[in-house]
Amino acid sequence: MSHLSCVVRSDGLAKTAELGQWIGEALQPGTLIGLVGALGTGKTNLTQSIGRAVGIADGNVVSPTFTICVPHRGRLLLLHMDAYRIKQPEEVDELGLDEQLEDGAVVVIEWSDLIEQYLRPLDLKIEITAPSEQTRAMQLTSQSAKGDAIIAAVTEADR
Repeated sequence: MSHLSCVVRSDGLAKTAELGQWIGEALQPGTLIGLVGALGTGKTNLTQSIGRAVGIADGNVVSPTFTICVPHRGRLLLLHMDAYRIKQPEEVDELGLDEQLEDGAVVVIEWSDLIEQYLRPLDLKIEITAPSEQTRAMQLTSQSAKGDAIIAAVTEADR
């Protein structure tokens, strides 16, 4: 099965929010999303927009840097995770992400590249780069049928 990819370019928070909205609307239960990008590229902003799209109130989704993983309830359970401080594979196991995903949670992991070898395959990987201070390039790559569906929805909405 070939998987899809696309690049969404953003010149500000409004476009990043729009991308998050499209992703959030297309989410299916049990989806695992990995976010990769340098500090300050917009991983948390994108996750906040995904959260709004699944019915989580503004201001509730904040960076989970020190708490590692924070659950948020909307039309889906959204687990927002920051892998930056995880140092041991056992720390990932203790979170029970596989079980949460099997139960229908959606998991969004910032810095997923740091722990990807300890996870089941991602459904969607989003790599964010900052060509300039104001612009972002967001490369979406699917790795499953769920990821394909999200990219198809994003591609359709971004026309």
